Amino acid sequence: MRTIKTDRIGTVVASGPRFLAGMLMLPPFLLTNNLAIKVGLATLFAFLALLAGKRLRWAYFLLLILSVVFFHLLNPWGRVLLEIGPLAITVGALESGLIRGFTLVGMVFLSVAAVRPELELPGRFGGLLGKTFYYFDAVIEGKNQLSRKNFFSSLDKILIERFNPNREELAHKKSPEIETTRGGWPVLIPFILIPWGLWAWEILRG
Repeated sequence: MRTIKTDRIGTVVASGPRFLAGMLMLPPFLLTNNLAIKVGLATLFAFLALLAGKRLRWAYFLLLILSVVFFHLLNPWGRVLLEIGPLAITVGALESGLIRGFTLVGMVFLSVAAVRPELELPGRFGGLLGKTFYYFDAVIEGKNQLSRKNFFSSLDKILIERFNPNREELAHKKSPEIETTRGGWPVLIPFILIPWGLWAWEILRG
């Protein structure tokens, strides 16, 4: 049986402020075009996902980044670094592929760190968005159950384990909601300021 890891963030931060903090960290991450900052923030989000008790399969995310980079290399531009047969590896295409690859995995890390099953957003759209995040997290948590031969049926099985289509409610037990403790806010604020500070530094430097 798989051991359930402790969600350390959830012990001091409630689901609402936690989701808000994640959304506030997202814009500067998407806006930055500096590869070093992009990699640094993606690493920070991975750390937060680990604090949230998530199991990150590094080989899966590495393969995802390499796939994005490969398709960008098919449209070469900039200085040529290396030529492998008909494929020219250029600085521009390589950097662009890495930026987009780390953007993708960083968004995954941030979403699984910021969203909890007990999160309830107001309104119809909020409810739909909350369910979407939950299903996404369910797929991430169940990656080891996905089958290459029967991808769609295995994906369907993962979702059905967490959702009963005959009922409107999610088929999972929500953890009791907690209040954000006094120690929770000092934890949230620095993590929110880091992406904005790095993005501001990039703008001032450029």
